[in-house]
Amino acid sequence: MDQESAISTFLDQLINEKFSESSLDDATKADIKMELAEKLNQYMTLRTIEAVSINHPEAVEELSLLIKNDPTPEKVNEFITSRVTDPDALVSQILTDFHELYIGKKDLAN
Repeated sequence: MDQESAISTFLDQLINEKFSESSLDDATKADIKMELAEKLNQYMTLRTIEAVSINHPEAVEELSLLIKNDPTPEKVNEFITSRVTDPDALVSQILTDFHELYIGKKDLAN
């Protein structure tokens, strides 16, 4: 499964979990998924910048420039892999935290 499919599946699971008690039509689910994907992208960007800045503060500006140029997921992964010790663990933690934020099990201030 490629990264885009994995994210799509993750978002579908979040929506199904969040709205398990509701009956949503397909158009509403699609709208929620689009908004959620944007929020996840922003959250992942912020958390990645945070992780990179801890070990490579000079790389934050480089990452900022990369993001402004709408990079491919491969370019972002390459950047992260070169500057984060365990990128898979970072992504896993970010997704876990986002899940908890969205479902409501974690305070947004944390």
